Amino acid sequence: MKGLLGRIDPRVSRELVAQRRTIAKGLVCVLLGSVLTAFTIKLTERAIAAIEVASGRPESRIGPGTGLPGRPDQALGWFDQALSFSTPDEALRALGMVCLAVVGVFLLKYWFTRGQSYYLGKASARLTSELRKRLYRKLQRLPISYFNDRRTGAIQSVLSNDVNVYQSAVGLVRDSIEAPVKAVLATVMIFLINWQLALVAILAVPVIAAFVHSNSKRMRAAQAQVQSDLAELSAVSQEVVSGVRVVKAFAAEDAVRTAVDRLVDRQYQSQIGAVRRFAQLRPMVELIGAVSLAGILYICGHMARWGTLQISQIVALTLSLDYINQGMRSLANLSNTFSQIQAAADRIYGEVLEVPEEVLAIHGSERIAEPVGRIEFQEVSFEYPDGTKALDRVSFTIEPNSSVALVGPSGAGKSTLADLLLRFYDPTEGRILFDGKDVRELDLSWYRSQFGVVPQQTFLFAGTVEENLRLGDGSAPKESLAEAARAADASDFIAALPHGYATVLGERGLKVSGGQAQRLAIARALVHRPRILLLDEATSNLDAMSERAVTESLERLMHQRTTLLIAHRLTTAARADKLVVLRRGEVVETGSHAELLAKEGAYSSMYRVFLSGLSDEQLD
Repeated sequence: MKGLLGRIDPRVSRELVAQRRTIAKGLVCVLLGSVLTAFTIKLTERAIAAIEVASGRPESRIGPGTGLPGRPDQALGWFDQALSFSTPDEALRALGMVCLAVVGVFLLKYWFTRGQSYYLGKASARLTSELRKRLYRKLQRLPISYFNDRRTGAIQSVLSNDVNVYQSAVGLVRDSIEAPVKAVLATVMIFLINWQLALVAILAVPVIAAFVHSNSKRMRAAQAQVQSDLAELSAVSQEVVSGVRVVKAFAAEDAVRTAVDRLVDRQYQSQIGAVRRFAQLRPMVELIGAVSLAGILYICGHMARWGTLQISQIVALTLSLDYINQGMRSLANLSNTFSQIQAAADRIYGEVLEVPEEVLAIHGSERIAEPVGRIEFQEVSFEYPDGTKALDRVSFTIEPNSSVALVGPSGAGKSTLADLLLRFYDPTEGRILFDGKDVRELDLSWYRSQFGVVPQQTFLFAGTVEENLRLGDGSAPKESLAEAARAADASDFIAALPHGYATVLGERGLKVSGGQAQRLAIARALVHRPRILLLDEATSNLDAMSERAVTESLERLMHQRTTLLIAHRLTTAARADKLVVLRRGEVVETGSHAELLAKEGAYSSMYRVFLSGLSDEQLD
């Protein structure tokens, strides 16, 4: 089977080889079905000959072994012998046997065609399913920077549009066998009828092959552009649907429509370019086949005039030529399918499967038996790949069961410190310790499971409340869910939902308010009883009463867990045991709220501005 896949991209070939057993069964059915199809040519010839003899025309009567003058040794002479006839009555009996044979052939062909569809369809579905699993697993292992650099809709286009195109690879294998087999067997039948005519028929083959080859490279480039434009359109479409509230709020419908129309038109033009390439291919193949057919029929006319060719054989020749033409058209279609699959494979592998995974200096495997949650940043510096320096020699410690708040203006490095703590990135210099161990030496999955994270921008999945709360611990008992909900001041509103914990939240949790969504996010972070809480202004979207209730609950939890707060509101920061004041990636002050106010430094200035009512914006 590997030899049949020589022209296909090696990456696609490996996927097909993995399904080789199922594909092989389907291809056996394809081959046997093609042989039976070719055999119908001989049955047709016998049937027409029998009809001619049954008509009583003596010049058409064929006796045992009678064939066409000039024909080589009859490979199917046994068949002529079995169905020989010389009188109208014998011809009718032979015609009946031929008709029964036709029914028998198509009965067998039914099973082979059914087997072909089932096995190849099964292989195609399995290939696609396995590919989707690999893509999703790969996406989970890719670094955060990958998702920062790509639009969600473009990734989704790979998972849907490109994978669907990729699925036709199994059909490509089938057509790569069925099309030439059908053409070759039909050519063999022409040779058995008249070898001179067969030579005329095969003259068209190299002409068609040359045209298909010259068109294939341009077809591949055109199809690659189609896939690229389709990905861009998918990305923008997803953004427009997700941001429909913003679009309407700014009365930007006309601007968005214009932008989408422009992308649709561009995708249409690239699609038309591919269609134009393909439109040139099929009719040209048919034209070349028609020229060959016309030449053969003209020669047949002269041979019939000379008495060296009979009507039954002309019918068989015409049927054979039609099968050859079908095979050639299928081969022409292969070029288009191949281009589509290659373009899809380039995007699937280039955009996802071959992207380097999380680039972490060390992939540790250690686990700490009884973690206490002590965090220490030692001279940590970080520079993004584009050269932007986000942190410069940052050092501070978070003791177990204590809380530290990071404060500072936008761009100070607060979020970068959180990303480093979660090992979304590794420090350019320095190190981060967890219970005295360099985090790079710890098992990454285990290490991240020690955190309960509440982001500022809450994201909930479209499933039920219970499914969202179980995200960090799928086996958590219902008691843990209820306990976490109470701690996040979410119990009452969950109970008021139509189906309680079984209520479906809708896409991005749109069926609950922003404050309710954030309380669910807090509860989600608490369900698996994390050793460390990482809170990115966890109460920012709550009303005053809910904020007070949640804050009181979080304060109790802070004394039981190590807590790092990214504080945009200084009222939140003031509740922490220690504050770390950042500016331009450097630590400028550390201490408690009272200590920093007494210093009359950077924090004190920020706090005075905050009290004057100017500061929530200043700090974001």
